[in-house]
Amino acid sequence: MTTSDTAGICPVTVQPLEEGAPPRPVIDLDVHGEEFCARNYAIYDELLTTAPLAWSQRNGGFWMLTGYEPVFEATKDDDLFISSAGTGLPKDGQEALAPGTGPIPIEIDPPETQQYRKPVLGLLSPKTVAGMEPSIRQMADEFIDEFIESGEGDLVQQLSTPLPAKLSLRLLGMDEDRWPEFVAWIHTIIHGERAAAGEAQMALFGEVATVLESRAAMADKPEDVLTAIVTCQVNGETIGFVEQVRYVFLVLLGGMDTTSGLTGNTLERLARDPALRQRLVERRDLLRSATEEFLRVGTPTQGLARTLSRDAEFHGQHMKAGERVMLMWAAANHDPAEFADPHTVDLERTPNRHMAFGVGLHRCLGSNLARAMFQVMIDRVLDRLPDFELTVGEVPRFHDAGNVYAPTSFPVRFPPGPRVSPSTGPAAAGPAQ
Repeated sequence: MTTSDTAGICPVTVQPLEEGAPPRPVIDLDVHGEEFCARNYAIYDELLTTAPLAWSQRNGGFWMLTGYEPVFEATKDDDLFISSAGTGLPKDGQEALAPGTGPIPIEIDPPETQQYRKPVLGLLSPKTVAGMEPSIRQMADEFIDEFIESGEGDLVQQLSTPLPAKLSLRLLGMDEDRWPEFVAWIHTIIHGERAAAGEAQMALFGEVATVLESRAAMADKPEDVLTAIVTCQVNGETIGFVEQVRYVFLVLLGGMDTTSGLTGNTLERLARDPALRQRLVERRDLLRSATEEFLRVGTPTQGLARTLSRDAEFHGQHMKAGERVMLMWAAANHDPAEFADPHTVDLERTPNRHMAFGVGLHRCLGSNLARAMFQVMIDRVLDRLPDFELTVGEVPRFHDAGNVYAPTSFPVRFPPGPRVSPSTGPAAAGPAQ
């Protein structure tokens, strides 16, 4: 192996392969490590310049795709880059999760993918989500009411985490007042040590199984997401019980990690850029286009993995069947070849073909709902807490940006304000974990 002249924070070396094959650019990058969490965007900037496709021997070995064009093409090619082998990478020293144990339909390959997605898509359509906005707004105000009179609060722990979690449970017909318990399970499964994560998964799946059994036994089932999952048919047959559990897990995961992450990332930008915040305060009509820009610059799910189904030449590199590939949407969203001045937040950027929700058949099922929740939370903060100030120098984040890039806390102070509903009761059973 010979060293190239790129000796930055993520040095690239060149590894010769068999005769006739192009040399492989190699990096030493652990997507679950502290360095990646602390400097992920600096690493993207460097790789976009030096090696938009590179191979890392960490995390079981994987291709890191950062360039917009290769990420887009790979995400659209479900025949070559398959999902059924798992969409995550193992931590160093750990074995990869067995295929068929992760959330679905994100880990289902075509042609079955659309059959799994179809029953839920209609319940999360733009029209249906628009009808939810008044209740989302009420929920946001109730959470803000719990701390607005005190002049201080934690916008992640007391707003951006509980609201999506509570709404997700409501969509599933589950006990929404138990959101702190479900958030603790989800966060432990995704971010905790392996033993604790296993225990949390058993507890969560046990609760989900009980709810699924109860719903299946109902003669008259409500028309909600849980019923859509229980009655989902693929190839003419109702999906199995284990698949139903894995499907509910995806809904809970999307509602209890990623939307909160997007909101927290955006709040930090607004806290550190008063002019940007003031523009949104004065021009609330920009919130919809701003949402797309905040998705681009603060992508919570930085990327997901695929597996090569066969040997292939891809963007000048020889990839082999069975190799893992990390599609880094967050990096692609900062590629200057696609986005002019990519580190600048342009609230009116157009076009804005970001990939924060993925692309193609596996595009995020809940993207419409995520946008709605995000817009309502940001709108209510700007209305009711426009002068909030961050009270810490560095915002604490989950240690593993490879799972989700998101703050765990966002403590602020502000001029105390009035509750909008004197009858608002306790909105939370306790802080999110």
